Amino acid sequence: MSLNLNKLSLGSLSGVSALAAVLVFVTVAITIIIGLRVYSDVESTINLTGQANTSAVSVINQTYSSFELASVILVVIVASVILGVLIGFGRA
Repeated sequence: MSLNLNKLSLGSLSGVSALAAVLVFVTVAITIIIGLRVYSDVESTINLTGQANTSAVSVINQTYSSFELASVILVVIVASVILGVLIGFGRA
């Protein structure tokens, strides 16, 4: 089966773009979940004292904050897909 580029329309491209956006969304979501799980397992093994402990606690808190903000990436992906579909409707 070959793909004829002359017969591609805006509708078929938006379908491919929507599929790509869904795949990116799922990939980012799974990566965030796995990353948080791995980091929480590693974080529990850190056993430092004194100034090193203060630094480690700071890094741990900042990392958990970044994981919380990473969920915003998923919202941005969904918003991009919605905007792409709306712009596609305007061109059709």
